Amino acid sequence: MNREDRLVASPHGGAAESVSISEAEPAEWEWYLRIYDKQMAAGIKPPLHTDSFLAAGFMPYWLKKNGKVIGGAALSGCAIRDLFTIPPHQVDKGLILAVVKSIRETEAGGGTRTIRAYEVFADQEDAYMRAGFFPAPHRHRWMQRPTAEYDSNVNSGSAFQSVEIQHEGGERRLVLEREIGLFLFKHAWHEEGSKLEDASFPGVLSKLRLDAAHMTEETTLASSLLYDTSTRALIGVCIIGMLAGCPTIQELTVMKAYRGRGLATQMVQKALTMLKKQGLPLLRIRAIHGHPHESLCFQLGFMPGPLFISTMTMYG
Repeated sequence: MNREDRLVASPHGGAAESVSISEAEPAEWEWYLRIYDKQMAAGIKPPLHTDSFLAAGFMPYWLKKNGKVIGGAALSGCAIRDLFTIPPHQVDKGLILAVVKSIRETEAGGGTRTIRAYEVFADQEDAYMRAGFFPAPHRHRWMQRPTAEYDSNVNSGSAFQSVEIQHEGGERRLVLEREIGLFLFKHAWHEEGSKLEDASFPGVLSKLRLDAAHMTEETTLASSLLYDTSTRALIGVCIIGMLAGCPTIQELTVMKAYRGRGLATQMVQKALTMLKKQGLPLLRIRAIHGHPHESLCFQLGFMPGPLFISTMTMYG
């Protein structure tokens, strides 16, 4: 992207105002992001890497109006994320269209017809829609709480089993991968309001392999499988991964017939306890708004972050 790509936009439908997009020095840009990004201001969003908030393939840019910095964004050849403005300026249709035009005019954009915006906050949704973006069906929010030790009581008739990792073909994979995958396919992924209602079983296995790649020794110990002691059936799964240096609930599901007995609560409490004992201070989850995970974690003391739409897409 050019050092400074000057555009013309009319964000309020009035006289055209000069809007420019220019490259930013990453360290300075990230300080602005820490202050003006809603999730970071709420203490929800950690760095994506140990020393950077930038996602792979994205570069930081300033948004300027008449030469004055009014915000910033992380841009790639076909995507926008971390779009923020400095008060009293707000994200509006004109600003978004200016960013889109800048992306499409770059060599990296190559006249890209489809552009995606990631983690769009609820108060920005209308502006993106006016600019021609279509939202994904679900809203999400990050939730987090400090780890803590709980009594290790388990409902009678059920028992925990440890999650184990094995190396196969140069990849980290879960032992009992197919059993766990089939359980999640039936009771988590393939139901209304799930992460992916039309998921295939191979797709669930691929997601589990990605989960396994993000698991460390500490998060593996915090993960758990729950079995019915009489039938020996798998009735609950809790997988904890390490994302951006923070333990994160990747999968949390209880068989439908066993819900309402506090089993999911026990699995999360076990995770909080094991992480605390290993000196890890925080546990997070990315919850679908309105999903039982959201209310469960709220009852367990997780602090909810602002709502966002995971992806909005502008088609050519």
